[in-house]
Amino acid sequence: MRLFVIMACHNRRELTVQSIQAAYEAALFAGVKIKFTVFDDGSTDGTSNALSKLDIPIRILHGDGSAFWARGMAIAEDDALDMCRGQPNEYIVWLNDDVVLDKDAFMSLSGTLQVFSNSVVVGAMRDPINGKTTYSGMRRAGLHPLRFDLVLPTREAQNVEVFNGNLVVVPVDEARVLGGIDGGFSHALADIDYGLRCNRRGIGIVLAPSTYGTCSRNPAYPSLGIRNDWAAFVGPKGGGNYASLRRILRKNHHVSWPMIIAVTYGLWWVRRFPNIFRPRSKKL
Repeated sequence: MRLFVIMACHNRRELTVQSIQAAYEAALFAGVKIKFTVFDDGSTDGTSNALSKLDIPIRILHGDGSAFWARGMAIAEDDALDMCRGQPNEYIVWLNDDVVLDKDAFMSLSGTLQVFSNSVVVGAMRDPINGKTTYSGMRRAGLHPLRFDLVLPTREAQNVEVFNGNLVVVPVDEARVLGGIDGGFSHALADIDYGLRCNRRGIGIVLAPSTYGTCSRNPAYPSLGIRNDWAAFVGPKGGGNYASLRRILRKNHHVSWPMIIAVTYGLWWVRRFPNIFRPRSKKL
């Protein structure tokens, strides 16, 4: 088995180095070959220098800080695919730079990869403090086309519809069929888009049993006022970024995408000010 790990990072030197080291140790423990392609998007904290000093096969690509996660991962994937030789058991592995894999992660995943050899395999993450699942596969929930619920891993592999991109293993042949990560997204939704493309292409997505490492949920930042909160929501890293919403919805809802975006924005305001939109009861 040959693993080509791709990662995008920006100014998280200690986390990035820790993540790379843990993944390398997991590969050594499993006896598999591994190479890393890291897209450093203009880090100013010495991330690239720290990575270059590791005695680990790492190819470092450089950005100017404008790529964010999606384009950084897309560039890293393109580079990694160029190194693949077309041999059996070659995989592209998505890895977030804040993931710390268990030592037996790749060994444990190997069984699922063998059984579901033509599927995308997702490894769930857990909180390092309380052990609760933080990132995983997801299934649809509700009427909104981009609303998904987290699926908790069990002792058996499960089919899911989409996934968080923290640890994802894609057979090289399937990665080529899917056309790679869409770097046209700014940050969020690129992993959801990839899952939806798997669905359209008939490529299965399997959530592997158990969890495979630790990764804390992104913290919920305190409100900075309505104007700043809205700017963050529609900004490059926000879930309501207009360009990213339009991109993913136009692929799947060719006619109704403007209405869905309007509903998405409306729901944000309703959740922010529920009392304003709640009908007032009449006094008797």
